[in-house]
Amino acid sequence: MSGGRGWQVCQQRLATRQQLVGVGWSSRALDAAVRSGEVVRLHRGVYAPAPRPVRARHLVRDGRPDPGFVAQVRAVLLSLGGHAVAAERTAAVLWGLDLLVEPQRIDVHVPRNHNRAERLGVLVHRRGVPAAELAPILGLAGMWVTTPLQTVVDCAVTRPLREAVVIVDSALRAGLLVLDDLVAGLTLVPGARYAARLRRVLALVDPSSGSVLESVLRVLMVQAGLRPLTQVTLLDRDGNRIGIVDFWFREARLVVECDGRRWHDPQDARDRDRLRDNETARIGCRTLRFTWDDVMHRPDRVLATVRDCLALAA
Repeated sequence: MSGGRGWQVCQQRLATRQQLVGVGWSSRALDAAVRSGEVVRLHRGVYAPAPRPVRARHLVRDGRPDPGFVAQVRAVLLSLGGHAVAAERTAAVLWGLDLLVEPQRIDVHVPRNHNRAERLGVLVHRRGVPAAELAPILGLAGMWVTTPLQTVVDCAVTRPLREAVVIVDSALRAGLLVLDDLVAGLTLVPGARYAARLRRVLALVDPSSGSVLESVLRVLMVQAGLRPLTQVTLLDRDGNRIGIVDFWFREARLVVECDGRRWHDPQDARDRDRLRDNETARIGCRTLRFTWDDVMHRPDRVLATVRDCLALAA
């Protein structure tokens, strides 16, 4: 039987072995098609016509999940049966949220009485029936996925603090949630320990955060006792707008900017940065710029630089 026949039995040209046998494939023919490369096995008992979807280096771009990753998740859910739900960081990717650390494995929630075995590359979490406010919904491309609130709460109470803040900031930036939703979510978190963890995360989030790098640098500074204003509009001496700066220490007249590669590497962006730095210097401000490598790999030096500049201003 040709590999182009029978794929209409499932959306997105994925099908289980049982579905393909139901439309005329024999197990022997299917195994032969896999060996020949005509059909690819995406997960245990789940198949697709060649070629195999390729997972991108970055799973979220411009608020959209990588199609290769989406195909992987769909195959996992098919293999686990109708009660499986994409969850935690996997759900965060499907909702298009920016993550500090993207998942290598696929997180899935199943009912407590689910008897399917663990899958290679899949982390299966057995959960009770969720509250009505957190019940999974039929999300991207017809897959069951935890709600934005459940997704963010799960990540907030299970991931390291910086990762958790990045995910919450991203959800707020994308408009999937507002802070009141997360405060209400405190009543839905099981156990005082998880509620305390969520409160700690909420104390560090900022709905105005513009990027993952900004979130990480803000947490770094706040945890070091430095509390700048965020996303502040600076004006020149005539009241004309200079621009919005990432962080602003008002008393020290110190600007701190995050230079992510995406927005600051192109030549025209660097030209704009220099022009704005010159304009802020004209009104008596000092500007510090930190890259991804600075913040992620040299955080002590970043903090020392900020503290030294604050001390000089004092």
